[in-house]
Amino acid sequence: MDIQNLIDNTFKKYGLKKTIFRKELFKLFYNSLNSLSAKEISKQFSSSTDKASIYRALDSFEKSGLIHQVPDKNNLLRYSLCKSECKPNHHAHDHAHFLCSVCEETFCLDDFKFPTAKSHNGFLINELKIIMEGTCVSCKDI
Repeated sequence: MDIQNLIDNTFKKYGLKKTIFRKELFKLFYNSLNSLSAKEISKQFSSSTDKASIYRALDSFEKSGLIHQVPDKNNLLRYSLCKSECKPNHHAHDHAHFLCSVCEETFCLDDFKFPTAKSHNGFLINELKIIMEGTCVSCKDI
């Protein structure tokens, strides 16, 4: 499937408006190997794209279930494309995140096996987050 059909199908599925900026933002996420911050996104677009437009699009993408927030060493908001069937205001994926201490990038580890515990010693578990820190594949030989 070509990228334009993918965009059309994805935006229809998630009920998103197909503006030029949103289509380009989706392409940026689709082609990115790691998560993106609003500042990094802003650098990819012309100065004519204001911060408010970026944050509105990110909010819309997240609420629709297209992207999700990922942790960052500096407590900045970062985003990554959802790879599973997420729904509006409900993200249905459980995966670990890896924070590289060298390049400070955050990576989603979709293939990491999560424990399936729903409780532990009387505690009910609603959400499980695993954050690993170390050196990523690109930085390990530096």
